[in-house]
Amino acid sequence: MNIHRFESLILSELKYVTESILTKNAMPNISAKARAGAEISDLLEKQFVIETQNHTYFKKSQYSPEGATKNPWDAMTYFCIKGHEELVWIDFKAVKVSSADSNPDIGTPDKIINLINQGYFYLAYIFVYYEETENGLKFVKNEDDELVKIYFLKDINATFRRNPKNQLQVNISAQPQNRTRAEFINILFDKIVESHKRQIEISEKKLKEIEDSKIKNKLLIENEKQEQQIKKI
Repeated sequence: MNIHRFESLILSELKYVTESILTKNAMPNISAKARAGAEISDLLEKQFVIETQNHTYFKKSQYSPEGATKNPWDAMTYFCIKGHEELVWIDFKAVKVSSADSNPDIGTPDKIINLINQGYFYLAYIFVYYEETENGLKFVKNEDDELVKIYFLKDINATFRRNPKNQLQVNISAQPQNRTRAEFINILFDKIVESHKRQIEISEKKLKEIEDSKIKNKLLIENEKQEQQIKKI
């Protein structure tokens, strides 16, 4: 099967399932306060498993273990077609419409590297949107009139970056850019190298500032003055 067609089929089926969940849970019993994102993700991952119990393509779906905050996926499933089983990791992202211009962390590059080393490739980001109501929240469409925005990490917008915490970041509103799997591996490692070079440059600049300012000696002199004052008490 053509790779692009294979990927498009996975995404379209994931989107259909997620839209079905949102339609059935349009106004969930969740407060739009601090932990709304985590609670929405918990709802979606559990409902995803329910919705795919008898799915044509998705088999053996699981949701993230309770309390496993470091789990690499919110839900996982196997996309099964013509005897082939493709593991798909799913990362649900709940976005408050008033915060649709933020740059959240979306996971470490190690996560996708480990997945590829296992013989698979697909980590899907599924964005859903909500707004606060008097009694909680409701799911709404984004500025592109979509209930669900979905793409594979391999197709992330080229403006993504790796930050010093070893987390990938991208603007929520940035549109995905279709690329081959090989192209993604190349751009991922380019971004990792760029990030480490930035960190080296920042550290070297800071070291030079410290050396030039002789700040340590100044602190030692100031400390000596303070100690002498204490000794006079």
